[in-house]
Order: sequence, then structure tokens, then C-alpha cells
Amino acid sequence: MMDKPISHSPGTEYYSATGTDLEALREQLLQQSDGRELYYQQVEAEDETITLYGFPRTEVMDLIYELAFPIVKLVDDRATLKVKSNRAVTDFFVIVHSRRGGAFIGKHGQTLDAVENLVAHSVSRRFPRWVCVSIDVDNYRRKRQAYLEGVAKKLVREIERDHRERPLKGLLPKERKFVHQYFTDHPYLTTESRGAGKERTLYVLPRKDIQEI
Repeated sequence: MMDKPISHSPGTEYYSATGTDLEALREQLLQQSDGRELYYQQVEAEDETITLYGFPRTEVMDLIYELAFPIVKLVDDRATLKVKSNRAVTDFFVIVHSRRGGAFIGKHGQTLDAVENLVAHSVSRRFPRWVCVSIDVDNYRRKRQAYLEGVAKKLVREIERDHRERPLKGLLPKERKFVHQYFTDHPYLTTESRGAGKERTLYVLPRKDIQEI
């Protein structure tokens, strides 16, 4: 996504500094904010200068809650939600508890992905760059990730026996990315995606360079 300058208030207080030394810019923003915990975004100019923005973590989380709340309530008006961030304050997470988890998730998580994209777009339009916002309902994503890890381990055992590739069908793009990353450092197996659209399928297969040895 293209960077855009802040031409108006993004809905939360922010600090900014421009220069070429990123660490020095961070220190400037910390001084400006009296040491508050900040969420940083940087925008590079053609002359190689950097404009670093710092947004107070708690205010960003409040803004995400404000924008996510009406979207979540459209699906379940009795749902509850809270917003968290990781330790580095680079990603934000909306945790939803709902009596209509199935309606949130949809087939293979497609509805949940759509809600997540809508919230992320609503939030990001207030900032100079994309804000990484993830949404989970009743730990669905965590459970799905554990399931995919189990499937991957099973495929490893099967391929070890006969050295034949195995397909993993019906995965969403985010899930294919997770499996690709899972096998990134595997010593003798790799992954590739084939096909297009709904027919796109991920394959786990022996690495060619290992086969040739």
C-alpha cells in the first residue's frame, strides 16, 4: 500500500520527526512524548530522509476499539471485544467473544477474514501506513493454527516413508502463508502453490536439491 502523508489528525495524538538516523528519531519522539510507549510508523522520502511518526499505544488501541466495535456488533450485538498489542507494539489484536462464533468465522474462516480486512482498512486510513490488525473469535485462529501444525507434522511422516509430494487443499491465502513459513527452515522438505483462485493448492514436497544428491 502506498504511503500517504498525514494531512489531518488520524484520530489520535501523534509525534513526528524527520532525519536520516532512525535511532536518533526514535529518541526524539520518546523525548517529545515524555517516555510514553509508542507505536511507530516511518515514511521514506526520495531524498532518503525518514519521517518517523509515533502514536501513543493506548490511544491507538482505543481507536481500534472504537472502529471495530460497530463492525463486530453488526454480526453479534451481544459480542464483547478487547484490543491487545504485541510486546514490540507493531501488531494489534482484536479478541472477540461471541455466542455466534460460527457466524463470525464462516466457511474456513472466510467471514472472519472479511471482518478483519474491513476493520484493518478502517483503521489504516487514519494513518500514513498500513496498520496490522488481526481479529480472532473464541480462539479460532489459534485452534486452526494448531490443526495446521498437526497436519504438517503428519505430512512429514508420510513423505518420509514414500518421498512423494502431498497436496493441502482448501486453504485460505493466510493459511497457505502459515504452512509455507512452517516449512521455511525444514532441512529436506519445501512447499509450493499451484493453480489459481479457488483451485489454488499448496503442495508439500521433497526439495529438489536433496533429491539430486
